[in-house]
Amino acid sequence: LVQIIELPLGWSFFSTYLCPSDPSFEAVLVDLVNSNNLVIVKDEGGNIYWPQFNINTIGDIENGEAYLLKMDNPSTLSVYGNLLSYDYPINLSLGWSYLGYLHLECYNAPDMMLGVVDNLIIIKDENGSVYWPQFELNSLGDMCPGKGYQVKMNQTVNFSYPSVGRFGFSEHDIIEKPGHYREALNTGNNMTIGFPIDTWENIPNTGDEIAAYDESGNLIGSTVFNGDHLALTVWGDDVMTDNKDGLIEGEKILFRLWDSETNLESILVIDSWDAGSDLYEIDGISIASSIVINPVLLDRSIVKVFDILGRETDKTGFNIEMYNDGSVNKKYVVNFK
Repeated sequence: LVQIIELPLGWSFFSTYLCPSDPSFEAVLVDLVNSNNLVIVKDEGGNIYWPQFNINTIGDIENGEAYLLKMDNPSTLSVYGNLLSYDYPINLSLGWSYLGYLHLECYNAPDMMLGVVDNLIIIKDENGSVYWPQFELNSLGDMCPGKGYQVKMNQTVNFSYPSVGRFGFSEHDIIEKPGHYREALNTGNNMTIGFPIDTWENIPNTGDEIAAYDESGNLIGSTVFNGDHLALTVWGDDVMTDNKDGLIEGEKILFRLWDSETNLESILVIDSWDAGSDLYEIDGISIASSIVINPVLLDRSIVKVFDILGRETDKTGFNIEMYNDGSVNKKYVVNFK
């Protein structure tokens, strides 16, 4: 059998429902290496396969495991092997593990994790979307073939996916994409910030947007308030790049709120935390316990203007203005020069 897996540009998780004919990473990923599209692969223990330097400390692909990889270009991976049973036993350790997906179809995350929900703290995908049982929050939606997931457990469990019999519901919390703030860059490592609905001094309007920044003023996370519990993913620095493109360990996270009715920004002050803090920790989980909206006027200036094709411009037309706070504004510009 063959499984075709689409791999996007940048960082993502992948897994396979097959037991590869040759499980070595050199064999499974040979086409990605030959095309010079694969940068690096990591397992849950921090071991790596780095073809540029002929380093493989992972060894072979293990059944039921997922792996984090970085691509220089979008690519298609073909895996050849024998079909694994959907209920192949997988050990999920105390703390964080990488979990592969063994069904041939997509199914709803809460249904797939039902058997271990009492021990499940959180599960997230490559984009930081989560299923968080404590808050009945599911922005992850469905788990799908070819994808991988990061799971945190409160104790070690032996896990098997359930039968598809009564599953397949696609209900999940639909989180709109921010329109005022741009989306933060996926850097391959992140942290989850929980905003429980009962911790706001004044609850925002549905459609308001929340953004997170590092101490240098770089946007590192954004989301839209949907009137309920909310999880915000903030991204750390990608050590595979030369520039600082995210938070470093221990760096303070700063929060802002954009009011969709007044078009004004405020600073979010988190006075206390039920768990964690506002300091970045890779795979950290912080939960706010008191959130105050501080209506402080923020300096805001245009840094670039693009046309609808993404080219920098100063000409008449429908243009997109990017500001130094990460927000964007679409407008029709008339040039009188």
